[in-house]
Amino acid sequence: MKKILLILFLSLGLGLLAQQTDENEETKYEKIEALKIGFITEKLALTSKEAELFWPIYNKFEQDIKTVRRKQRELTKAFKLKAKPTEQEADKYINEQLVLKQTEIDSIKKYIPEFKKVLPTAKVAKLLSIEQEFKIQLLKKIKDKRH
Repeated sequence: MKKILLILFLSLGLGLLAQQTDENEETKYEKIEALKIGFITEKLALTSKEAELFWPIYNKFEQDIKTVRRKQRELTKAFKLKAKPTEQEADKYINEQLVLKQTEIDSIKKYIPEFKKVLPTAKVAKLLSIEQEFKIQLLKKIKDKRH
């Protein structure tokens, strides 16, 4: 009976720990997203009207890009698992990566006109570099916290 109770408590404890870890990861992600929104809003100097129109479009755009990048990571992970890929497997991997990169470019091309409907062209152009700037600053903050 004691063993059963011990197993039950350990199972519950591990389940709660896993849930807490997931919540912590989710909280970190939410914080990063909030920082990104603030960063982009500030760097683009969005007015309240612009922000109201911009963010729904940007959120759709970002979701499309995330989907493509997730597929790229999955494809790369699967390819890395192959000890000695054949020429055919390597060619397939290259072609699939190129298709995904083109899909990402097509998404950007698709959303640029949408952004231009709600923002001046100069702000749309700036958006392309601001995202990279945010990533660089975020990585720097993470690196600084580790040291």
